[in-house]
Amino acid sequence: MINQMNLITKSLLSLFLLCFVVSGYTDASNYVVGDVFESKKRTSSVVLYELKNDLLTDIRRDPSKTGVFRQRDSRYTYDLQKGDKIILLKSFEKGKLFRVALVPKRESQRDNNTYYYVVPAKFNQLVFVEHLTE
Repeated sequence: MINQMNLITKSLLSLFLLCFVVSGYTDASNYVVGDVFESKKRTSSVVLYELKNDLLTDIRRDPSKTGVFRQRDSRYTYDLQKGDKIILLKSFEKGKLFRVALVPKRESQRDNNTYYYVVPAKFNQLVFVEHLTE
């Protein structure tokens, strides 16, 4: 009886670990130029940068320093809204950042810049829609 419970416990534990490992591998997606993503949430932590240097500065900033306040200039960033789509146009630094085209759901009052830079680390909050071949 005890041997049988050990076997059941081991099999459940191994099944749990297998599910954990598989879910870890599915999060590490390969993003390809031409992929289209859509924001399905009202607020998203995906920030689009108009200037590539601003994005690189944010990436290289030391996150371990506390008490450092850095305010982003909101004129050069865009927070994705629900229904906005982005199209991956070009990959930089081996896929660590992308140049994207923004297809907004609503017309904005801002200038009509449609090209931005983004880090794909927060793409798990976006939904893959389609892959464009051209």
